[in-house]
Formats: sequence, structure tokens, C-alpha cells
Amino acid sequence: MTLRPYLTAFGLQWKIGLRYRIAVVAGLVAQMWFGAVTLMAYASVYHAAPDVQAPLSLRQAMTYTWIQQSLFTLLPLGCLPAIGDAAKTGAIVYDLLRPVDMWNWWLSASLARLLGNAVPRAILLACVAGPLAMLVGLGAWSLAPPADLAAATLSLLSITLGALLSATIVMWWNILTARTLSPLGSYAVGTPLAVLLSGMLLPLPLYPDWARPFLLAQPFAGITDIPIRIYLGTPIPGGVATGLGLQLFWLATLTLFGRLWMRQTVNRLEVQGA
Repeated sequence: MTLRPYLTAFGLQWKIGLRYRIAVVAGLVAQMWFGAVTLMAYASVYHAAPDVQAPLSLRQAMTYTWIQQSLFTLLPLGCLPAIGDAAKTGAIVYDLLRPVDMWNWWLSASLARLLGNAVPRAILLACVAGPLAMLVGLGAWSLAPPADLAAATLSLLSITLGALLSATIVMWWNILTARTLSPLGSYAVGTPLAVLLSGMLLPLPLYPDWARPFLLAQPFAGITDIPIRIYLGTPIPGGVATGLGLQLFWLATLTLFGRLWMRQTVNRLEVQGA
């Protein structure tokens, strides 16, 4: 199997994601604003109850927030827009006629779109929330460095797995779109699930004790929560190996059943017209 067509699909979608530089800056400002508001809320709660033993310290919660905000566009909020448009117009038939593996073709484009949006924003936000914040005297509110070199290395590996996992979940939204011929369902389902279960709304370690095992075991935790925990050096039940193992498990499981669902969906598609 040649990789050239999939690299081409990745490259084209990557360039599309980098085309709107003003949108990157606007998104950065929005994430900085939401991050600052969240940090002030955490500061108020932690200072109001200094004796409460939380799973995350205030500095860790703030760093969790900054990393989560920087990776917001890595979340699988819905289908690939091009597939949504193709499903509505019927142009999806062109993908069916390409002499390529349809799963890998869509996956390459989905991954490129996620990374094309997330990487520039993450780099800029890390610079602003990290060194720049410390230079202006906001060190206590800034992005903290990783726990150690091992944590930094393993968190990069985990972020890579998280990006692949997110793109795989987007593939499920792509198939749902192809099946329903509308992208609305994928956004209606994907957005609340991704925001709630990834830790964007509230860091997963801060949920009640009874909910934490379930929240760690579900696939959305592998997109951002597990990489951030590794970065911070906070305990993961079973250790770092368990976190990475959960990411690999969901990546393999969603790929296997996703391919089966795609095959079933493609066999049911009908193209009308001459």
C-alpha cells in the first residue's frame, strides 16, 4: 500500500487549516479569555476552602486549564466539514470512486484538520501563558513546566496518541454524516460529549470519587486528560502505562468497529441521477 495519496490528503487539509491566520489569532484570544475566567474561578474556590484536599493543587488545576484550552481544537466536535458538504450535495460519491482505502483517506484529512487548527494555537498559547505570563509577574497563574523530563517525553507520546484517537472519533462522526446525509447530527452528539468527557468543562480528576474510574476509562479521556495528567505527574490508577494502554485500546477498538460500520454504510449508499 502506497502512502502517497494519504499524505496528499493530509497535506491539502493541513494547508486549509493554516490558511486563515486571523482565525488562529482570534481563537487564541478567545481561549485566553476563557482560560483566565476559569483560573479566577479556581482561585476563588481553592482560597475559600484551603483545608480541602483536592486531587489537583491550584497550580496544577491552572496548568491543566491552560493545556486544555491550547488543545481545544483537537477535540472531535463533529465531522470533517468537507464530508458534511459532500454528504448534502451527493459529491461523496467521488470519495467512493477513488482507488484508495476510504477509511485511511478520511482519517488523513481528519487528522490534518485537527492538527492544523491545534498546533499553531497551542504553540502561541504556551508562549503567552508560560514565559510571557512569568515576565509580567503572573508566575503563579502561568503554565507550569512538566513534572520532569520523563513526564515531558511521555506526555508528547500521549498527545500524539490523543490526536490519533480524536481523528478516529471524528471518523465515526464522518460515517454518521454519510449515513444520515447531514452533518447536524454529528455536531449535536459530538460537541457535548467531547466537551464534557474530555475534561474541558471540568478537569476529570476533580469529579466525584465514584465517577472518576468511568471517566478515566472512556475514550474521550485519552484525547487530553491522560496526556495532561502525565505532563503534570499526577497519579493515574495503574500508572502511566495504564493511561497509554487505554489510549491504544480505544484507538484499536474504535478503528476496528469503525471500519466495520463504514463498510456497512458504504454498501447501503445509493447514488441517484445519470
